[in-house]
Amino acid sequence: MRYWLAGAVGAVFLLCGCTNEGVNPIFNAAVEEVNPFGGDEAPVEPQQQLTRADVTRSDVATIRARLDGDETATYLLAAAKNGPYVTYSSALRQTITLVGSQVTETRGLGYDLLSAASSQPDPLTRPIPVANWPAGVTRSYEFPANSPKGRVESFTCRFEVGSRKEIVILGQRHSGIEVSEYCQGPTGSFENLHFADVSSGRVWRSLQWTGPRQGLVDVEIVLPYTGG
Repeated sequence: MRYWLAGAVGAVFLLCGCTNEGVNPIFNAAVEEVNPFGGDEAPVEPQQQLTRADVTRSDVATIRARLDGDETATYLLAAAKNGPYVTYSSALRQTITLVGSQVTETRGLGYDLLSAASSQPDPLTRPIPVANWPAGVTRSYEFPANSPKGRVESFTCRFEVGSRKEIVILGQRHSGIEVSEYCQGPTGSFENLHFADVSSGRVWRSLQWTGPRQGLVDVEIVLPYTGG
């Protein structure tokens, strides 16, 4: 079983604040709460790190993400919603789109994941108590390619429940259980790892494969999206 990668706290970035309906005014207040740089001046060293109180005051869904091998993590704030898809963005226009806790798209992280889909029920897209998780799921990924439809790769994945443990995400302690996910397909294999609340099944943290070149992304749900 893969162990959790160390979570380093990265810089907090200013968010563009766009939604399907245009600029969302809530982000102006959120930026004032969580952006330590302030104004439009050139960034300087932050005077203090982001705290749980900052995120609570901003009241905007927030994730922290880091590619496998990177030394620092980046905070991304919910910027747009399209049906079940919530897109989180950083100031550098890096975006990660989630359905629940499943990564379905990335932009600007290195090698784009155009889209991802899974068979249902998938405990990443909708919380399921861990005892009721299915034996596995089928996952399909679309990557850029020299064709209009891109390149699609599919994998059959099985879950293996591990040990109970506790993790801390930006000062908030969560008790849960590790679940390994082993995936096999025509082009190869990979392993995901999830940390889920035992009762509700909410996945608070997971390492998810985003392609053969980009690899794993470590995603922590700092403040979950609870909108409609």
